[in-house]
Amino acid sequence: MLIEEELIAGIAAGELEAFAALDKRGIFCADHESARDLAERLQLLNQRTAEMNRTLADGGAYTIEGITVCQDEQIPPELFQEGHAITAELFHFQVDWVQGFFIDPHFSMFFGGGAFCFFPDFFALFIIRRSFRDRQRWLFYQRRELLAHELCHVARLSFEARMFEEICAYQTAFTRFRRYFGGIFQRPRDSFLFLGVTALLFASQLCQTFIWPALPGWFFWLLFALTIGWLFLRQKHLMDIFGQARQHLGWLFPEEHCLAVLCRCSDRDILDLSQLPDQDAAFTWLQRRCSDTWRWKVNTLRFCSFAASTTNEAKNTAVPDSQ
Repeated sequence: MLIEEELIAGIAAGELEAFAALDKRGIFCADHESARDLAERLQLLNQRTAEMNRTLADGGAYTIEGITVCQDEQIPPELFQEGHAITAELFHFQVDWVQGFFIDPHFSMFFGGGAFCFFPDFFALFIIRRSFRDRQRWLFYQRRELLAHELCHVARLSFEARMFEEICAYQTAFTRFRRYFGGIFQRPRDSFLFLGVTALLFASQLCQTFIWPALPGWFFWLLFALTIGWLFLRQKHLMDIFGQARQHLGWLFPEEHCLAVLCRCSDRDILDLSQLPDQDAAFTWLQRRCSDTWRWKVNTLRFCSFAASTTNEAKNTAVPDSQ
């Protein structure tokens, strides 16, 4: 679906309601991105989407960076609604501007699905395995959770986050364990490190059994334990920060909206929020962020409802005039 020209014109004119309408569709303004910059990004996104639609209509297939998708393999809207229902409930947005396709990529036998994103227009392509066309589950994946997880990644494209990206996306998981530990691999190198030390440990055991009985196997077990320990301790540290930031958002937003606002936070936002000492500091921080970026003006417009004990003056300082 293309972004309406009237909405893009409202963005270019600096209309806060237009920004809020985009926010509901999972398009967030990046830090220091001006209204004109965002409008230009949306125009470019529309151009790329229209180009793909024309190519699909003319030839039935579209190829981008080695990925070929077919028109008859498009994910139907009713299937996308499974993911939309979760993101709407948790984060209060529904991404309706990205198209999805069924495809079995050659690069991973365990690949369930993913979103391929391209810059600078944040054009995205959503793909899941063909197995999900008629099935809710495949291996350890659930279709609804997978759709919601990847739609969260698509919505957060403009943040270019690293530390808390997977943690935010895994808040769509159905179990507490996955919500806590699901984001333990922040980057591909983390999973490669884990697989590497696991393979090294396995190879050392084979070598010790069949070739070199005197091989000091304890060293490889120690290396494996240190790697696992580091991954778990890092995850616990990040989840503590994430939880503290969510708790401190309660000074500014109703508790039921704190997770939605947290999903709209950059890594820097989450770190800053976790370190706020009190409510007064939180108001000051919010005022500064509202002057820095349109995103926080929208967050305040859509989600903010201060506690009854907060003075009217403090309320008014939370939303500076739009510029």
